[in-house]
Amino acid sequence: MPQDKSNGIRRNARVRPKIVLVCSLVSILLFSVLFTGVSSGATTGASSGATGSAQTNKYVIFREDDVAPNADFAELQAVNQLNINMNVPVTLGIISHPYPTPSGNQLIKVNNTFLEYMRSLTSNHLFQFAQHGYTHLDTGPSPVGPSEFYGRPYAAQYDAIKQGRDDIIQAFGVTPTSFLPPFDKSDNNTVKACKALGFTEYSTAFQDFNQNGGNLDGMRLDTISIELGNNTLQSLENATNQWLNDPYSINTFVVLYHPADFEGPNYTVNASKVTLLANYIDYLQGTGRVQFTTLDRSVTTTGNGTAASSSSEGTTAVGATDAPNVGFANAGAVFAVVGAILVVLLASVLTIRRRKNKNRPNE
Repeated sequence: MPQDKSNGIRRNARVRPKIVLVCSLVSILLFSVLFTGVSSGATTGASSGATGSAQTNKYVIFREDDVAPNADFAELQAVNQLNINMNVPVTLGIISHPYPTPSGNQLIKVNNTFLEYMRSLTSNHLFQFAQHGYTHLDTGPSPVGPSEFYGRPYAAQYDAIKQGRDDIIQAFGVTPTSFLPPFDKSDNNTVKACKALGFTEYSTAFQDFNQNGGNLDGMRLDTISIELGNNTLQSLENATNQWLNDPYSINTFVVLYHPADFEGPNYTVNASKVTLLANYIDYLQGTGRVQFTTLDRSVTTTGNGTAASSSSEGTTAVGATDAPNVGFANAGAVFAVVGAILVVLLASVLTIRRRKNKNRPNE
């Protein structure tokens, strides 16, 4: 008598939809968790990495000019101590021959207190020694204001810059790689001489070459963004906010000041000006969007006693680029777990089905 297979067919018809339903539900769960993990990871990366990315790409450089044996010494010490206390690096623009006499290396001969103080800074990674001309006297025939170099023959410029560089090396044992033309006025011969002497960074006013940052005959150019001078905290913040929020701005903001900017009545230190700089640094730190560095990028910090890196331009802050991968890593783990659950469910369904088929009496 032929077997009646209709019951088995009906059972299969009932089981198959269940299997399909289970597989569909597990698949939906799998891809839902997967894309949720990726999305959350990307969101986490964007939120936690936003600061890191901004810190990597936005730098503030403090450029302190007119550091010389004839500088306002108490003011020089006060502002430099502020940088030390706040862990903020600074580029020191050194003038090696500010007096008409004596001849020779005035960094060594003129002011021993200044000499020893500057030598004490050479071991502090926060201070970069740069060259700020040679005499800082208005000896160049510039048609647009004072200049030490503008319009002078190449050989004269080369010799003066070389002598100033050699004096800094002899006095402090440091070879300057950044050149800061006095009065922020120079010409192509100045650039050519600096390039020939091995300088790799050049910092001046935008008007000097009508160029805002970038490359200057193979040297990195950092133009002045703002001068501390008589600016208020609000005006400093406004200028900085404009730079931070301009998507087309260059990645470096150079703040210029001089020891004389911190001079008070009767040759005393103007405490309010020192406080102004401290408050401005606090504001910069509070943005969470900048790092502090020097013209040669030898050190980068976030202030607050935290060193971000040494020679770290372009180094990503912790969490800036790794965070988005977290979502993918987590999603991969979830994928494996849910996949294992799917396999177990399918195996269980098939096992139950086989058992039912085995236990079914022959008809």
